[in-house]
Amino acid sequence: MIAVASTLRESDVDASTLDRRTAAEIISAMGVLQAEPETISDHLPELKVFAATAASWAEAAATPSAELHVAVAIRRAAGELRAYAVTPSDVYLLRARRLLAAARSTLEGGGGGPGDGPGLTVGAVRDRIENLQQSERERLQEVDEELRN
Repeated sequence: MIAVASTLRESDVDASTLDRRTAAEIISAMGVLQAEPETISDHLPELKVFAATAASWAEAAATPSAELHVAVAIRRAAGELRAYAVTPSDVYLLRARRLLAAARSTLEGGGGGPGDGPGLTVGAVRDRIENLQQSERERLQEVDEELRN
């Protein structure tokens, strides 16, 4: 099953190794935005960069790994904040908060997430699938954001 999970990758993303300091800074920056939602729409370019950076990290990450889990959580959190900018709803903020907490916890623990214990394989497959789903959501968000402007 790990072999299958490893094939679930984006073809148009350049891989780069997760930088823990940068990841922590992105998590912190998105935490500020999540706490001050009225400012989110002013930061769409940054959220796109955060998502692209996390996509690159996910592409380079081993399957399974803490790095993959952190990258996917950051990418999905950026997507939730972008969704809030188009259609404000507390649901997006709650999801972003949960994803950022998971990313922070895994990053600070140097492990955790789905890479530990008996759920190792299932967690790896879930992370890869969620990463691909987020890629598609980002394409749709581009359209929504263009229509909004």
